[in-house]
Amino acid sequence: MDMNIKVLDCTLRDGGYINNWNFKDEHIEKILLALIKAKIDVIEVGYLNDKGLEHNSTLFKNTYKIDSFIRKLNIGEDIYKVAMINYGDFSLQQLPTSDKCLLDGVRLAFHKDKFDEAIEYAKEIQNLGYDVFFQPMVTKKYSDAEFLKAIEKANKLRPEAFYIVDSFGSMNLQEFKKYTLLANDNLEEDIALGYHSHNNMQLAFSNAINLCEQILKRKIIIDSSIYGMGRGAGNLNTELIVDYLNKMFCSKYDIMPLLDVIDSLLSGLMSKYSWGFSPAQYLSASLNIHPNYASYLTQKRNNNISMICEILRQIPQEVSSSFNKEIIEKLYIENMVKAKTEVKGSIPELKSRKILLIASGSSVKENEDMIKKSISMEGYLSIAINHKPNFDCNYYFFSNQKRYDEFKNYIKNNKIILTSNVDGESNIVLDYSKMVFLDDSFITNSAVIFLNYLVSEKIKEVSVAGLDGYDINNINYSYDEYDMIKIDSEMLLQQNKIIQNSLKILKNKIKINFITRSLFNKEI
Repeated sequence: MDMNIKVLDCTLRDGGYINNWNFKDEHIEKILLALIKAKIDVIEVGYLNDKGLEHNSTLFKNTYKIDSFIRKLNIGEDIYKVAMINYGDFSLQQLPTSDKCLLDGVRLAFHKDKFDEAIEYAKEIQNLGYDVFFQPMVTKKYSDAEFLKAIEKANKLRPEAFYIVDSFGSMNLQEFKKYTLLANDNLEEDIALGYHSHNNMQLAFSNAINLCEQILKRKIIIDSSIYGMGRGAGNLNTELIVDYLNKMFCSKYDIMPLLDVIDSLLSGLMSKYSWGFSPAQYLSASLNIHPNYASYLTQKRNNNISMICEILRQIPQEVSSSFNKEIIEKLYIENMVKAKTEVKGSIPELKSRKILLIASGSSVKENEDMIKKSISMEGYLSIAINHKPNFDCNYYFFSNQKRYDEFKNYIKNNKIILTSNVDGESNIVLDYSKMVFLDDSFITNSAVIFLNYLVSEKIKEVSVAGLDGYDINNINYSYDEYDMIKIDSEMLLQQNKIIQNSLKILKNKIKINFITRSLFNKEI
């Protein structure tokens, strides 16, 4: 084989979406060293971004830190070094001329509506002496005529490489072949054809193999990342594509350094952050929308997959290619408050007995005997929130479809309290839309929602167990939650803050007594 096929590893750049580019400097060096030893052709060291940091990040505000890594590890001319710029995120005033920088090239990614501006920006990069990798994101958004026009403009630019970019991981083999044939037949022969894939539908590897097996008249560049590390469903695995190339063509690459860095570093990151195939990421690919929409809804943790699909289908076409938090938040709230079950009934004895709410924190399991004793001694009306403890309660309240679906078969219908957003069967269904707004803020924590309901019912005092708050280092639930996704510590802390702020408002309206440990006890 003419080794016109080159592998570009983007672990430190695309993989950074997983951990917000917070790689420790020593981990950056470890990954770079593994790529060097593996003889990877092109290494992408990270992003150039005006908001970049000086240390412990692959989001770089200039090239000085990049140069220091290249010098320290003595990365020679046999390995090509690049960084990426998302058009609009980096001022070229911060980019020195290439003779004062150790980078060989700059990868420029941009959306379809910025194509002409990106051409001019790329020319400026070329004038500074760098090779340009020209990457129109979401290739599937281009019609055949538009794609040919894009190639025509790229031919005039003469970049080092022009890319087919499967941003949503949804490009099937027939579509992929169409774009590769159009590019190969019309792109100038001295311009490399690149392929950047995401793996939402598990097609990255098969498409890459197809590209390798096509008889093309140019250099090919295939993007990948170690362990497939990347946003959502992740990317093509570097260790898999180089193993394929070794066996079929060249025996050039050393895979063991890649496996070593997976074993010693990336498997730990996987256990903390998680990436790879999921039903939600499949849906984003199937619907040809930005994967962050699916990730956003999944992180909410209160919708089943059918609800997520329903919301994703409502995203307007004009914002489908780039993530718009305002749009998805609006759709999320609209769908959450939409009634699925008719409001009816009321809770007997609510105003005649002391009330104990039993949230699902792990302290419930730890204090099970004490809680049962308290219920007996105080005569509490016990109401479990979104779960079924190991002991019987008077009622079980569900405002979360996933939790209701999980526990409904173990509880009699006459003991279930639902909110109207949950599709289910109960004699008592409360109006969700009247419970979830607290000083105009939309609240989804079920314990807070029920406290807000008690305020509306003029209840003056309530006891609470199991509202522990989220602990980033420990198990947070009193039951096995097999469908739990991994959520980063920042998001857990944000959830704690939302609950804390809600309780600050509610404590002026109802007396709240914690009978188990809680992060919020001091606030109350």
